[in-house]
Amino acid sequence: MRLNFTRNLQLGYGASVLILLIVGTVSYNTINNLLNSNKAVGHSTLVIQKLEQSISLMKDAETGQRGFLLTGKASFLGPYNGAYLKAQGLITEVSTLTADNPRQQANLAAIRTILTRRMAILKDLVSKKQQKQAISTVNLEEGKSAMDALRLAVDRAENTERKLLNERAAVLERYTHIAPAAIITALSIAIVITLLSYFNIMRDVHTKDSLQRELQLKEQETAAFNEELTAANEEITTANEELTSINEELFEAQKALSLMNGSLEELVEARTRSLAKSEEETQALNEELTAINEELAASNEEMLASNEELQRSREEIQKQERLFRSIAVNIPRSLILVIDKNHNLITMEGDLMEKLGYHAESYAGMHLSDVSSPGQYEATREYYDRMLNGEQIRTELKSAGGDDLQVDYVPLTDEQGMVYAGLVIALDISDQKKAEEHSAKLAAIVESSDDAIIGKSLDGIITSWNKSAERIFGYPASEMIGHSILKLLPPDRQDEEPQIIARLKNGERVEHFETKRLASDGRILDVSLTISPIRDSQGNITGVSKIARDISEQKQDELRKNDFIGMVSHELKTPLTSLMALIQVANLKLKNNPDNFLAGAMEKAEIQARRMSSMINGFLNISRLESGKIAIDKEVFDLDLLIREVVEEYELTVSSHIIHINICDHVQVNADREKIGSVISNLISNAVKYSPKQREIEVQCALVDGFAQVSIKDEGMGVNAQDLPRIFDRYYRVESNNTRHISGFGIGLYLSAEIIRRHEGRIWAESESGTGSVFYFSLPVV
Repeated sequence: MRLNFTRNLQLGYGASVLILLIVGTVSYNTINNLLNSNKAVGHSTLVIQKLEQSISLMKDAETGQRGFLLTGKASFLGPYNGAYLKAQGLITEVSTLTADNPRQQANLAAIRTILTRRMAILKDLVSKKQQKQAISTVNLEEGKSAMDALRLAVDRAENTERKLLNERAAVLERYTHIAPAAIITALSIAIVITLLSYFNIMRDVHTKDSLQRELQLKEQETAAFNEELTAANEEITTANEELTSINEELFEAQKALSLMNGSLEELVEARTRSLAKSEEETQALNEELTAINEELAASNEEMLASNEELQRSREEIQKQERLFRSIAVNIPRSLILVIDKNHNLITMEGDLMEKLGYHAESYAGMHLSDVSSPGQYEATREYYDRMLNGEQIRTELKSAGGDDLQVDYVPLTDEQGMVYAGLVIALDISDQKKAEEHSAKLAAIVESSDDAIIGKSLDGIITSWNKSAERIFGYPASEMIGHSILKLLPPDRQDEEPQIIARLKNGERVEHFETKRLASDGRILDVSLTISPIRDSQGNITGVSKIARDISEQKQDELRKNDFIGMVSHELKTPLTSLMALIQVANLKLKNNPDNFLAGAMEKAEIQARRMSSMINGFLNISRLESGKIAIDKEVFDLDLLIREVVEEYELTVSSHIIHINICDHVQVNADREKIGSVISNLISNAVKYSPKQREIEVQCALVDGFAQVSIKDEGMGVNAQDLPRIFDRYYRVESNNTRHISGFGIGLYLSAEIIRRHEGRIWAESESGTGSVFYFSLPVV
């Protein structure tokens, strides 16, 4: 009862203390979370304020710049001066505040880039105004576009922070509502448990008092029972004394019996000794006879064992001889000798025997000087002596025929470690030497290459890294070998590596794959990759070889060239338009002129002007295409109607060829109608240009595997097989005696191919020289 009472008391007080600890912990965590949530809300508010300040600075700078551009007064440049540094400082502060938010870091990186570009535009406009240069609408539109991009990037960052602010405010509100309820609930539970414990303890106290009274009654009853037990013990003591006297009488009788047993045992022992003596004599005689039999049996077993051992030794020697010959014969391109201490041959085997001039069937027992030339023996005698003195040697020698040999001199010892013979193994390593020289040349080529040559495993782990890779990417080999190739990939191109590895595992070879890679200093490089699988001797793909060429300068040259072509084409378009207008007016005035030469000359001049206009438009389209400014305005239309319109327009101006149409009705596609029309027109124009007059041109349209497939077939000069894969490359023209008189710059097919690719279609050609060509393109149908 006392244990139950103590347990209830401990449980009651323990539960109360535990509830108090839980209430305190919950209260502390709730208040701490409230403070942290409040701090996070203030943190997000500060980030938004700084972003607002940065965009406000840029707005002030733009306002000051506009005032300066309009008035030319330098006083308007007050807000502009220093605005960039202040804005960059604010963005840096925001970056520090949001260091734990990767998404916000990406937004801030975009803001920095746009901010730098915007300030460069502002600076350029201010510089032009200061130098009194003309400011074009394009310049202002670029500034507006940059400012809009900056506003959009700042808005994106603010929206991200506001979303985070709303989440933090929701957490703060949740803790504000939950905390009081949790504390009150915990206190209520503590009070209930305390009251229950109190009632249990009081009940135990009452029970204890009643049990104590019962215990006093039991003690009185026990005292009376003890008195009765004392009287019974006295009676038992008297009975024990009587039993003791009886035991003494029995002990005297036992002594008498012991004396009688002793005399009987002496008589039995004497008889046993006499019988044992007789038995020992008989046993000794039997042992002597058994020993003689065992000696005879052992002698017989030793003789049988000796015979078996001799037979096994004989068989083992024969087996070793066969094994030696088998090993010697089956080691490719080898010669194996065994000689005794006197340089006499014990045996000689190997497939190099005839090549090295040994033609006899057996040389056993002959001295080495008699087997080879005296000069050759003297040159190698030192090695034989050192081998037979216990030294193991490996060296490389030249045979009389100029082959490279690797020779091992191995001493053969007995069980006591004494040398009793020598083993000479010569291997032809000429091919290995050539392979080593070849590998050394390849290594020198790899190290001296201007391109980065990188080896890697199928898991993308770099295994080799040449000097040009260090120069191009800026990483030493020690930092790259053993690390992942993903270190070189920009974040937006991390998915390229799995796609390339998948193609290589299928045995493909990736050639001239243009992409971007990341240098150690953070620069983004334009590179051209050629990637090949590395195979082992069984043909299994075990790794990847990658050759990377830095084409950043080439890309810059192409960009400058495209900019120049676009600018020149744009500048030529205006005077050419005026020239065509003048030619058309002149044509109208000379229409009824009796001088046929002038009318014909002006008509030819108009044709040439149209060709020049088409050429300039082609260059402009290339410039727009490669700068990403060419727009694809898709609409649903009937492809067969478009083909008919293009052919009809062409027949109005071309009468030298016969055009047949074989098309399906009402095939609808979702595409840019004008640009698809230009593709069809360009393919028909090429068919006319490269076909003799009065030949037929066939235009077809058909549904093939869910695509609308258009083909233009001519009966012209055709294209050679080596030129066919490149005819859709930019500025590529087939050069031959038949094409020298045909004008063109190789831009029509390139533009057509790019237009079809941007419609998720396919373009290709089939041709043989002298038999004509068929040009195809396909578009997805609606």
